[in-house]
Amino acid sequence: MQADKEGEKDKEVENLSVTEREFNSESIGKKRFKNDIKKILIVLLFLALLVWQFLSMELFFKKTITDFDVDIIIKNIALFGVVNVILTGLFHRMKPAFMITYVCTLLIGIVNYFVISFRGYGIVFMDIYAIKTAATVAGSYKYGIDIYFFAGVVSCIAGIAVCVVMPRKKRKYLNLRDVCGSVVAFLSSAVFIVWLNTSSAFFNNVSSLSWDHSIGIRDYGYILYFVANAGEAGVQEPDGYSVQKVDEILSKYNEDSINYTSHTKSPNIIMIMNESFSDLSVLGDFRTNREVMPFFDSMDKNVVKGYVESSVYGGYTANSEFEFLTGCTKAFLPGNPYLQYMDDYLPSIISNIKEQNGYGKALAMHPYNPSGYNRNRVYPLFYFDKFISIDDFKNPVLVRDYISDKSDYEKIMEQYENKDKDSSLCLFNVTMQNHNPYDDTSYKFKKKVEVANFETSPQVSQYLSLIKMSDDAFKELVNYFKKVKEPTIILLFGDHQPHLPDSFYQDVFGKTPLQFDQGDSMKEHLVPFVIWANYDIGEKYIERTSINYLSSILLEKAGLKMSNYNRYLLDLYNDIPSISATGFYDKNGDLHKISEATGEYAEKIKEYEMIQYNYLFDKKNRLDKYYNASGKSR
Repeated sequence: MQADKEGEKDKEVENLSVTEREFNSESIGKKRFKNDIKKILIVLLFLALLVWQFLSMELFFKKTITDFDVDIIIKNIALFGVVNVILTGLFHRMKPAFMITYVCTLLIGIVNYFVISFRGYGIVFMDIYAIKTAATVAGSYKYGIDIYFFAGVVSCIAGIAVCVVMPRKKRKYLNLRDVCGSVVAFLSSAVFIVWLNTSSAFFNNVSSLSWDHSIGIRDYGYILYFVANAGEAGVQEPDGYSVQKVDEILSKYNEDSINYTSHTKSPNIIMIMNESFSDLSVLGDFRTNREVMPFFDSMDKNVVKGYVESSVYGGYTANSEFEFLTGCTKAFLPGNPYLQYMDDYLPSIISNIKEQNGYGKALAMHPYNPSGYNRNRVYPLFYFDKFISIDDFKNPVLVRDYISDKSDYEKIMEQYENKDKDSSLCLFNVTMQNHNPYDDTSYKFKKKVEVANFETSPQVSQYLSLIKMSDDAFKELVNYFKKVKEPTIILLFGDHQPHLPDSFYQDVFGKTPLQFDQGDSMKEHLVPFVIWANYDIGEKYIERTSINYLSSILLEKAGLKMSNYNRYLLDLYNDIPSISATGFYDKNGDLHKISEATGEYAEKIKEYEMIQYNYLFDKKNRLDKYYNASGKSR
């Protein structure tokens, strides 16, 4: 009897164990299911936050997620994702990772919003090199905000709020799973980054779009374009490059058939790059209540004049300087030469002029901060002997907050009057009067220039009024040197067109800059130039060329001895009359992208790229004898 009871008891215990095991198994299954759901939710939250982050950033650029193709959205999100994956692996939690990246998104978005307001496009990788100069200039602007700004800020703050309410991690100490997760995050991110740097598949044609940053940012999203732009910052040795090839090309120009000046004294050479000096009528017809450039337009004796293509728009003045002084083109240079590439002496139009008989010290002049774009460090490397900056102007006439062209040109006259009477003047001048912004309502023009046939913004009127003042000042300068007995030749050209409100382009051009194709953009990069002399140099009109050719054209007109390099550029000009970062025109007037050149033009562009690489980057093997007018190495 006792045995039966014990047997029943054992059976009950056995049945209970089975029940417990079944219960425990069921509990484990539910727990695993809940963990799986939790992991899925975490992944979905991670992806949602990435999409939200991308959307928040683009709001500052007045774009929404619906403005992009699916593949572009995925690529942008992938770039946001790799940063957040790395930070999550570092902190072992999503919360601090997204807190950091959302704050960064907010700050980057705000800065870009204001940069766009005065320059027309956001910050690109190359701007990092010019951050000091940009900060100095940006301080003079007045800024406004709109609904997109508020939407971007609110969206970022909402994302930060989501991060704040995320539950905290309960474990205080790391376990093996945390460590393994971090290792996987770092390794996967490393593989992705290596792939980005070794394969062109991710960026497709994004990195080749360099002729208009605003279009690149618009079409590809900010983060994707920024990273692609960073990939272009370096300059690689061109395919097929060799010193022997460069020597073979430039040695052809040893024979010099130029008729040098017959003057008993070499001409004074004054080179003026006028800030934002442009003729907006190249964009389309519009009427004004007063002529904008009556003197410039009237110049028709002893002049070579026309239009040059600039590689920049709305800013980057130093890039135009570099193209002029060196004969190089930005078509092969993604960065900012003054800030990135200038670390040693470089032959230039200045060194070539100084090699001629009769020239004394070469002067550089810019009535603003000498440290802007590293000019105080770079100018000596071009063989300038003296730099006249804002510090050398006493009681100048100011137009808004900048030294006027009138005072600037009076300083040129002063340098001429104070030079050694037995030497000729060599002076390169970068003006400042017309620098944007154009919204200073406190400055009152005596006779304002206004658009007569449609309503436009005050910025347009202010800009046109400034150009009229530049024209007046240039007239005074030319009239002064008309009376000078010494032969004098003056070059004046604009560095770039100004960035004006989109409404102006809509009225004049029929579309806004964001709608421009390459041909439209070329017009946006066109600026006037004139070479005038107080002696007979003939008359010529050049419909279109580019800034990189101007120094060689000037040397030829001045009747000065040129280097093989200058003669090569004049020869190239006959086949490719205009080449810039925006594209090139061939001798038939057809427009091409640099990357799409074929046949003889592809060969000529490749040769130019090789020569430029030898000139700028292959310092040990640089063929100085071809870049100096004397034909000797320094």
